[in-house]
Amino acid sequence: MSERQVKTNTEQQTAKKTRTQHKPSHTHKCRYCGAEIDQNAEFCPVCGKKLADYCTFCGAPMAPSDTVCEECGMPANGVVCPKCGTLNVRSFCRQCNTPLTKAAMRAIEKAKEDPKVKKVAALMDRAAELEQQLGDAVPHVTEGEQRLEELLSGKVEFTPANPDQAQAMEEYRQVVKDINQLFEEMLPPAGSTPQEQYNYYSARKVAVESVRKVQVVNRTGWVCNYCGCFHHKPSECCEPWHGGTWIYETIEREEVVTDYRYEE
Repeated sequence: MSERQVKTNTEQQTAKKTRTQHKPSHTHKCRYCGAEIDQNAEFCPVCGKKLADYCTFCGAPMAPSDTVCEECGMPANGVVCPKCGTLNVRSFCRQCNTPLTKAAMRAIEKAKEDPKVKKVAALMDRAAELEQQLGDAVPHVTEGEQRLEELLSGKVEFTPANPDQAQAMEEYRQVVKDINQLFEEMLPPAGSTPQEQYNYYSARKVAVESVRKVQVVNRTGWVCNYCGCFHHKPSECCEPWHGGTWIYETIEREEVVTDYRYEE
C-alpha cells in the first residue's frame, strides 16, 4: 500500500498529542546573539545555540551550558544521522526516520510487538494485492491524492469492468478505512513524556518488511548454449556464437516488500 493512503502523519500526531508541553508562545531575544525568537525555542534559529534547559533526546534536566546529557549520553547540539547526514536533536532522524538512540531502538522493538502494528502490516499487504486487481482504477501518486479520496469515499463514480473488480473495490475501501482507524487508535501509554510520545509515533513509522510472493509474467530471455544462463539478449553472453534459445516463461518468486506507516 502506498504512503498517500495513510492520512495520519508522524509529526502531526506528535504535535497534536504533545501540544500541552508548551503554552502559546511569545517572542524574546536570544541570550547569545540577541535575535528575536520564539520564547519556547529549544535552539536559536539564528546562531544555533541551545536554549532548552532539558535534553531534547530524553527530556532529562540539562543546563544550556552542558555539552552532553548525563542521563542518556547524547550531545547537546545534536547528532548527525549516519544514513542521510542530517543533524538531529531527537531520537529519530527527522529526514529518514533512522533510529539514533538506544531509546529509539527500544521503541522500535515495542512497536514490532504491538498487535495494531502487526494488523496494519497485514492490511497493507492485502491493500497491495487489491491494487493489483484494480489496476488503473486506483490512481497513482502523480494523479493526485484528492482523486483517490473521492474514489474511496464514493464521490467519484466507480465503474467496474467485471463483478470481481467491483468486489475488490468494496474490500479496498474497507481495508483503507480499517488501516486509518488503527492509526487513530495508536496512542502512547498514559503519562508518557513528550520525548517518549515522539519515539512512540516515530517507531510506528519505521518500515516493516514482509515477504510477499510476486508473480512475474512476460519474462522473455535468451538461454545460451555456452553455459545455460538466462540473458535478456544474446549479447549479454560472453560467447554468444555458441547459439541458444529464446524462451518465454512465467515465474513466481518471493521479494521483501517495505511498507511505511506514515508519510512525511
